[in-house]
Amino acid sequence: MKLPHSVPCPNGTERARKAKELRELAAEISRTRPHAASRNNAEELDYAGSKFPTNFTKGLHHDEFGILSFGDDYRTFVEAINSDDTNLFENHVLDATDRAAETSEPTFQCTVNSQIPQWRGWESPRAGHVYELQGPDADSVGMAPAPRVGSSEKAAEMAEVYGLALLRDVPFTSICAGDSAKQLCDGDSDAQLTSAQMVDALNSMPFFNGTGVTSSTPPYVDADGLNNFERNRRFARTQDDSNPVTAPLTTETVFRGSTKGSLAGPYVSQFMLIGNTGLAGPGGGAASFPGKDAGYDLQDGFIRYGSLSIDQRTTVHKSCLDHMTDWPTWRDVQNGADFRGANLFEEKRRFITTPRDLATYVHFDALYEAYLNAVLIIDAMGVPASKGFPEPGFRDSSSGSPRRTAFATFGGPHILSLVTEVATRCLKAVRREKFNYHRRARPELMGGRMALVECGDADKLGDAQAAFEQMHGELPDALKAALIAHNGAQNETAMNDMRLTDCAGGSTPFSNFDDCNLLLPMAFPEGSPMHPAYGAGHATVAGGCVTMVKAFFEMFEGNDSGVERPLVEPDGTPIVYVPNANGNRLVQDSKFAGALTIQGELDKLAANISIGRNMAGVHYYSDYYDSLRMGERVAVGILLEQAPTYGDPMETTFTSFDGDFISINGQADSAATLTIIDRNGKQISNQEWWLRHVPGEQMIL
Repeated sequence: MKLPHSVPCPNGTERARKAKELRELAAEISRTRPHAASRNNAEELDYAGSKFPTNFTKGLHHDEFGILSFGDDYRTFVEAINSDDTNLFENHVLDATDRAAETSEPTFQCTVNSQIPQWRGWESPRAGHVYELQGPDADSVGMAPAPRVGSSEKAAEMAEVYGLALLRDVPFTSICAGDSAKQLCDGDSDAQLTSAQMVDALNSMPFFNGTGVTSSTPPYVDADGLNNFERNRRFARTQDDSNPVTAPLTTETVFRGSTKGSLAGPYVSQFMLIGNTGLAGPGGGAASFPGKDAGYDLQDGFIRYGSLSIDQRTTVHKSCLDHMTDWPTWRDVQNGADFRGANLFEEKRRFITTPRDLATYVHFDALYEAYLNAVLIIDAMGVPASKGFPEPGFRDSSSGSPRRTAFATFGGPHILSLVTEVATRCLKAVRREKFNYHRRARPELMGGRMALVECGDADKLGDAQAAFEQMHGELPDALKAALIAHNGAQNETAMNDMRLTDCAGGSTPFSNFDDCNLLLPMAFPEGSPMHPAYGAGHATVAGGCVTMVKAFFEMFEGNDSGVERPLVEPDGTPIVYVPNANGNRLVQDSKFAGALTIQGELDKLAANISIGRNMAGVHYYSDYYDSLRMGERVAVGILLEQAPTYGDPMETTFTSFDGDFISINGQADSAATLTIIDRNGKQISNQEWWLRHVPGEQMIL
């Protein structure tokens, strides 16, 4: 007797027609959602006559003061980025080596490993032109205009980056306590300031204390002197509803993320420290390092990767050794010198203990690896998938089908693939922002500009002189003095002898540079990557990947309580670990008495990875803040387009980085419903949410 359904229904032509309809539905979902309008901060236009001193010019030729030598080189660079002619980079753009060849002068003053460095190419400058077949098109998401030079916010976030550089070797536990400047280095050395002194300096600045604030958009500000974007970013640092824009920073909140979860407990997310129980079972607290035993426990820091184990202990850059603190090296890097072969490392690995450790992690990470690791940890803990999925039965048979077990759909392989899917789409979206629109200079360039002002050569900045002097004037004197002292120590002979770069024959145009050296000490020999600062690739990917993880796993306790699921052991013991003094093992954090949540630690993970780049000196706070939220919208866009394809009803809920309660409800063959309740309990429109962090909307016909 013939089986009633021996082949799937539909199949053949009907299946092909249905597949076409769903593709068209996804395309329509993508086309009709609100499209962000991106706009830069107009510095490029305002200071064009002074050779674009506030914009990304790395790789072009710079004069002895670090100013772009030829303004037209930047214009052709931008044309090559945005034109539909794909050959302009090869046929039209002149890089630093091309200009040096015209004068027969060497491009670079320094050597690396006793060799003349190569010139670095710009990284995927035309990726923003690529189209996507899933999720929002790169041109439909966006970011606010970046803070302008001369604004109080730009001065504040430059001070934050300077502060992180000075505290780069102080353990996070000491930064949070504010009681010690002792660095984790060979010998007994202290940072120039404690975190408590750093916080005092930051709190003296207009952007943080609310006195005499200068906005990036002076005509368009609220009663506190801030525009809406500035207000959001100021509130995010302290999360104080009763005092949203003047709540003082503390050692517990400084240099942290922009969510309540990222401000709670130890600085480093548990998902960057702990592992899970070994495939062969627990180790009883006696697992060996480097992990030869088959059994281990989560505090041993080994993540189960099939039958392999990933060790959360990381290789770290050489402690207390910074880079680009002398003018010849700094100028060579602006001209595009490739010093990536000059990395030095500590002999032993350790858990992430200091800002330098975290900076090293984000120097070499496979971009989504931290989120892949988090999924492996969460899954091994037995955290259920969203209770609105049709197949959560592999964790909880009380919801969904008790007879269907999740795997290819709504199971481990599904979320592991989602994390990688969203990452590549986030990268293309952020490339469009950073290259095609904003072209914001990296913090290392701002350090050179601050040195010009401090050394008495601000006139070299042309029309931008007053703006840079304003920025310099808002930097605390204690911070500037500490930087000059720090750089002086970094440039001593013993430190120079350690480095693999040699600039002994280099020159500086300043007669008193040791007394006015405000260069930003960098964690990486090569400085920043060869692409602009705003947005940040790591932060955009963090926003997308963490959103996928929060949407996939159940973030709340049962019965729709709205209470976030705690991060606990199977017996209910809170999971709260920090590295010990030298970072070789994890210990319980005795100073935090509260409970961490899975969602909070995921938000903290996104902040750690993003702000880890600030710790290296390559990004600002606003790069993190706005990029994170753009990545979140890329992820939500993908989820909305995938929802109609499952054939089953599905629902997922999670909290956004702004504290919104987000619900995605999908039905077979029809567009999903996106419901958003903001952090004040008010339901808001989809349009309001999609466009919250951008200056406007593109009208799509």
